[in-house]
Amino acid sequence: MKISVITPTYNRAHLLKRAVDSVLAQTMPDLELIVVDDGSTDETPQVIAAYQDTRLRYVRFERNRGIGAARAEGVDCASGEWLAFLDSDDLWLPEKLAADLAILEQHPEIDILFSNYRNINHVKGIDQTGFEQTHAAFGQLVTSPLTPTVNQIKSGLPQALLMTNPIGTASIITLRRNVFQRAGNFNVTLSGPEDFEMMWRAALYGAVFAYNTSVLTERHKDQASITAQAHAFVPRYLTALDLCETSARRAGKLNLVPALNHARGRAWLALLHDDAIQGRRRDAFHSFTNSLRYGLTLQACIYFLAALAGPSWIAWAKRIVQGS
Repeated sequence: MKISVITPTYNRAHLLKRAVDSVLAQTMPDLELIVVDDGSTDETPQVIAAYQDTRLRYVRFERNRGIGAARAEGVDCASGEWLAFLDSDDLWLPEKLAADLAILEQHPEIDILFSNYRNINHVKGIDQTGFEQTHAAFGQLVTSPLTPTVNQIKSGLPQALLMTNPIGTASIITLRRNVFQRAGNFNVTLSGPEDFEMMWRAALYGAVFAYNTSVLTERHKDQASITAQAHAFVPRYLTALDLCETSARRAGKLNLVPALNHARGRAWLALLHDDAIQGRRRDAFHSFTNSLRYGLTLQACIYFLAALAGPSWIAWAKRIVQGS
């Protein structure tokens, strides 16, 4: 088997068929698709049962264990030389895998390849390329061109991951199986930033990364997406940062600790902003005091005062800003 595709899913029956169809329609047919059902309570089993394609395998958890556990299970079940990931609310263009494998086979030094993508945020009404949205992170990278659209990353990836993660979704990643032998599998305790933490470990343990500026994936984010929910995502992200620090210390990369602390400060600031918007005064106090551990910023003070003023004041301020 040339490549194994892993799709974790949880209560996404209404979107899953779109993702599965985009994998089975790939122009590179030598693949297996492993759908890991993380204990769904909707019609997910019926959606999968409708397929007769022998390339499709279905693994089901009896209870919800989280996306980190689902990804790890998919890796353990995979038989391919290469592994790729597609979340159940995303889709691939038909040439995605063929394009990835052509690059990887031409450049055997590459361990992990990620490509550009359409980042469609249905909550905010934004449709941009992912690389456009994370362009600041690419400025942290030292790269070497391999083709007009492909660049190998020489250094700077751990710092970029902490800034504005250029690998914005697992759906754009294709990697060599032995990366997991060197860096370990996905952390089964994480659900949300498990792909970020896995990429961090791979970077620390010497995996060679490259990126393709061609758009090959559509990422869809709606209200149910974990990354769209600050109060659900940020605590998990902070846990992932603790794990990243542990990995950095084990690898002797103590120079990365200040960047990790800076990322923690930004995470608490994001949570404080959400508290302010929602008018959660008690939560805002908790977020504000935690943010102070990483330095006092004007933004934090403004958000905290806004939370104390209440949602009516915030609504008034928004009207003033929009009117101007």
